[in-house]
Amino acid sequence: MTTKQKILDTSLQLFNNDGYANTSSKTISESIGISYGNLCYHFPKKEDIVIRLHQNFMDELDQTLLNLKGEIFEFDFMLGSLENMMNLTYKYRFLLLNGYDITLKYNDIKKKTIERSKVYSNIILKISLFLIENGYMHEVNEKQLKLKIHGLLIIFNSWVIDKTVFSMLTSGIKTDHTKYYIQLLFSMISSSLTKKGIKAFAIAYERIIKS
Repeated sequence: MTTKQKILDTSLQLFNNDGYANTSSKTISESIGISYGNLCYHFPKKEDIVIRLHQNFMDELDQTLLNLKGEIFEFDFMLGSLENMMNLTYKYRFLLLNGYDITLKYNDIKKKTIERSKVYSNIILKISLFLIENGYMHEVNEKQLKLKIHGLLIIFNSWVIDKTVFSMLTSGIKTDHTKYYIQLLFSMISSSLTKKGIKAFAIAYERIIKS
């Protein structure tokens, strides 16, 4: 592994576990066991590390989205892709946990985050139309559909905070597994599904759980 990759891997771990604001470039270099000067040779500022990690996140996410766009919509594939996206989001969770501060400080990241949200909306819209056309989802007007999509995006963008802060709900339900949040998303849209849709999603979800 190259020094540059070690810096990125260690930074990601420290940002996730200790917080972006609590992690300095010096802390990163000490954790790796290299000099501060060596770290600055690869990344002159901590900001450069954050920008590179964000770009890595975008690149990995783009690959998942590309696969989703290129495949025939099947429930198993949709839920599997959703799980992959959520795992990626958790891998780079500091970006969401510190999202407000990061988007204020890095305008380029803010722009890309907004653009990514639009991409998510379009993909969810495409999936929703597929479900409606094939009898899996009740027909709704455009305004209602956009509201439902917005609600799903809010959950998708906030589940990492819930998972990180509340590892155990008061009800005793552990929230330390991505599949729990897929189930939560499913419960949020179940009222919009037909009997055919509920059955198909339930079967696909059981397969995901057992995988």
